[in-house]
Amino acid sequence: MQIKGMDGNFIEELKGRTDIVDVISSYVPTLNKKGSKYWGNCPFHHEKTPSFTVDREQGFYKCFGCGKGGDVITFMMEAEGVSFMEAVKMLADRAHLEMPKNLHGDNGEFRELKERLTSLMRDAARIYHANLKKPCAAAAVEYINKRGITPASVTKFGLGYSNGYQEIITELQKLGYKREEMLKAGVIQSRDGKFFDAMANRLIFPIIDAFGKVIAFGGRVLGKTDFAKYKNTDNTAIFVKNRNLYGLNLIKKLRLKTKVTDLIMVEGYMDTLALVQAGVENVVASMGTSLTEEQAKLARRYVEDVFICYDGDAAGQNATLRGLDILKRNGIKVRVISLPNGEDPDEIIKRAGVEEFLKYKNAAVELTEYKLLRLKEKHDFATPFGRASYAKESAEIIAELPSEMEREIYEDYVAKLSGINKAVVKAEIKAISAGGAGTDIVTTAGVAAIDANIQAARYLVNRCVMGLEKWDNYADYMPTEDLRKAADYMNECRFAGKAPDVGTLYHVTSEDEANEIINFDAQRYEGSEKAAFNDCLTLLKKEYVKSKIAELNERYRLCTTDEERNEIMRKIAAMEADYRRNNGQQ
Repeated sequence: MQIKGMDGNFIEELKGRTDIVDVISSYVPTLNKKGSKYWGNCPFHHEKTPSFTVDREQGFYKCFGCGKGGDVITFMMEAEGVSFMEAVKMLADRAHLEMPKNLHGDNGEFRELKERLTSLMRDAARIYHANLKKPCAAAAVEYINKRGITPASVTKFGLGYSNGYQEIITELQKLGYKREEMLKAGVIQSRDGKFFDAMANRLIFPIIDAFGKVIAFGGRVLGKTDFAKYKNTDNTAIFVKNRNLYGLNLIKKLRLKTKVTDLIMVEGYMDTLALVQAGVENVVASMGTSLTEEQAKLARRYVEDVFICYDGDAAGQNATLRGLDILKRNGIKVRVISLPNGEDPDEIIKRAGVEEFLKYKNAAVELTEYKLLRLKEKHDFATPFGRASYAKESAEIIAELPSEMEREIYEDYVAKLSGINKAVVKAEIKAISAGGAGTDIVTTAGVAAIDANIQAARYLVNRCVMGLEKWDNYADYMPTEDLRKAADYMNECRFAGKAPDVGTLYHVTSEDEANEIINFDAQRYEGSEKAAFNDCLTLLKKEYVKSKIAELNERYRLCTTDEERNEIMRKIAAMEADYRRNNGQQ
């Protein structure tokens, strides 16, 4: 296997300096030599009789049970759930080989920056963790004990405590780190020329990536405060929140002990910790309720089945609906664990034990059934109109199903539930599948709006990659995954202080998108190029702010306490004020 932009000789040198038996034996303890080959139990499926073989001379492995096979790079991709590039980097580190500097626009300077930041984060995590043994952490220890977190779990998850606003700066400076590096790592923030710990006075949850490196922190306030209960490190050169899953490092360790066939996806740190502590180890958290495409793709590297278990409150259930479709689009079979009375997994375990939680898991329903059950809550089944309205909206859900068999099953389901004749339900689904004028009009308008954002984003990247404008962190404004990949490369260049390379776009995003960016026709915009750039940026910011405010408004509608409502209103007001300030509005 080879990729564009890499010296083919490097791959061969890497394989030549890597002992495939040595690599695989660290994942397959049962590997033993029989004749000229090595045999053991396959790490990719459960088996009692060894059918997994490794040929050191040829540099290949093969399982005669599940059929998987390949070279040492393929093995690392499968065993670690990583991309080709990540597997190559892992093996290169193991073989003490330096990666080619021109690979995907990566250079030694940027790699050194990331290594420095991960080193800083590791040391910060140790400082926070050590604080738990000091008198200053009394409130944190009290909270830990109150929540029933055991000492073993404190160690396993690396929990810690941030002692005030300045201690982390002082301690890291003693270790030779500069404030500029702390800012880049997101450990500290600055305001009015003053620097302070971004997680001051919070209980610390280190966020560790799939390779065991601390890349960010989550922090929980202790006691009553006007601040948000939880916060995460801002996006940095080594951490992008929507591309990581909390607890994934533990999943990798678990896979070395047992076959992991599914994941339970929860919202936050405490739910993850509570379930793992109770013996349910196949758990990760999306670190909030907004599951992203990137997180779904990350989960898909490890399993094909995911159980979503967000909080039982209204906000959590609405977040579940959004997450379902994202997971399905990425080839994951998804089921929903519905918890009662607004409870979360931690509360269920404390109230009735882990067995009670597992009962809810066993009763989980698949995507379509969950949508139909949720839809039922919105209609008055005591009236004929309510039942008919439910059947009509259900037909829209069923019409999206690709399988005729699935549609048949849910036609029966909706007909029985609503009391509407199945033939009528079937006819409605058929009409929706055939399409109509109303649907076409809505779709056309939506496509036009989306296209305007895409073109604006391409113009931004085009101007900046050509060196005609200065790139800022515009990644959040990018409307498609391919454009976000290009934006991530621009961020890398910005962090490393290097000029972007036009040709590298072909390595970091799709060839089609790279062509669209590089060959963008600026004549579509009237006026000066600078004015067009600013107009495009304003449009993208506006759409981004609108989407975020819409999310907050939905959360506000579902709030159950004044404290939650006030917090959301403050966020909306701050977002609107920030938008006006940055765009010259009063």
